[in-house]
Amino acid sequence: MRRALALALVVATALVAGASAPAQTRAPQPAAPPARPPGAAPDAGRAGPAPGPGHADAELDCRNCHVGKHRGVAQMYVGVGGRGTPMIPSHMFQVRVECVACHTTPKSDEASAAIAGQTFRPSEQACLGCHGEKYRGMLAQWTATLERMRQTLAPKLAAARAALAAADPKRARLARARTLVEDAEFNVRFVGLAKGVHNVFYAADLLKLANGWLDEALAALGKAPPKIDDQLVRGGYCAVLCHQAAGVKLVATATFGDRPFPHARHVSDFGATCTSCHSAETHKAVTATPATCRGCHHGPQNDRCETCHRMVADFYRGKTQAPGVTVRPNVMADAVPCAGCHDFTAKPSREAVGQACLACHDQPYLALLREWTTGYGADVARATQALRAAEAAVAGARRAGRPVAEADALVKEAARALAVVRGAGVAHNPLAADALLATARAKAEQARARASAR
Repeated sequence: MRRALALALVVATALVAGASAPAQTRAPQPAAPPARPPGAAPDAGRAGPAPGPGHADAELDCRNCHVGKHRGVAQMYVGVGGRGTPMIPSHMFQVRVECVACHTTPKSDEASAAIAGQTFRPSEQACLGCHGEKYRGMLAQWTATLERMRQTLAPKLAAARAALAAADPKRARLARARTLVEDAEFNVRFVGLAKGVHNVFYAADLLKLANGWLDEALAALGKAPPKIDDQLVRGGYCAVLCHQAAGVKLVATATFGDRPFPHARHVSDFGATCTSCHSAETHKAVTATPATCRGCHHGPQNDRCETCHRMVADFYRGKTQAPGVTVRPNVMADAVPCAGCHDFTAKPSREAVGQACLACHDQPYLALLREWTTGYGADVARATQALRAAEAAVAGARRAGRPVAEADALVKEAARALAVVRGAGVAHNPLAADALLATARAKAEQARARASAR
């Protein structure tokens, strides 16, 4: 397939070159007499040199001085020429859409074209003729979006150039950083000069690579990248280039494996982009794996644990609202963040947490950790048993036709207190867990007594 497409590029280039040649070969004309220098007297009676044998116009090869203007555009359309990506042909190239299918508006009037030739500009009407009114404005949007992406990279590229200029020649990885910056700059220029709109997703992929290379280069040079919003370049271009114009709605909730997750919030709140989880080459294909999820959720760069673990964070920081109990913060909440006890790069275990405790506490402290993580099982079981008994009593009273409103409210309060302890974990706030378990048992027993009263 790659060889066939490359051959098509060669043929397309040849056609472009041929299109600029005269439509009909003229007969050879006699050579003009040689020009005289300014002010020289005419050479009376001397004829100019006779044309040599076989002389023809075809000996004038414009390519000696002029390089084909459309080479980069043709490469962009075919999906080659940039750095760092495989061949990604335009969808329109794959279905054999030729240049003249989109370039339909003459640039010059007929009189000028008869002398200098004609160039045809792209027309949105050509888009609408195939795709319909739904695609009106998409050509302008593609052009503007790619330019926004290039402008987004401008300050990062400038910072990388400055860092290279100021770098110590003996610095480790300097050569690697220089290569990264050169490749990134090439892709940015290629997308601009080769008109990325001819293959928008290939162009966007080249800019995405350039963005990552500049980040890597700056890190290698010991510099932080400029604080810019690069979400569009990192992969948000799918939604902007296509989905918005086509009316595709962002799904609020999706399923990964058998687990639902907040799809829209990953974009709006967590900074994920389309290509964080989906292929840029194959429409709708999912490239994310469980390791992809862990890379963000439990990566060292993620210090927003409470985004997903809200119940645990509120319990730890004393923000939990529970009936009948005032939940105060854990005594360590102000000094120890989540990462102070949890190593997100390793498989979670009590032993690993224990080693984190020993960074601040002595060996006997581990007995408390064991109590918090395993010793509360009996207390949770007693509260659960009391709650089940209360629920059974309320159900029996309801069947018997007795009023159960007060007992039912107490059951719900007990269930809420028990759910917090189970969901948030005793170890994150042992004193609050004690109070909640006691409250759960007490309210469950009150509910049972009221439901059983005749």
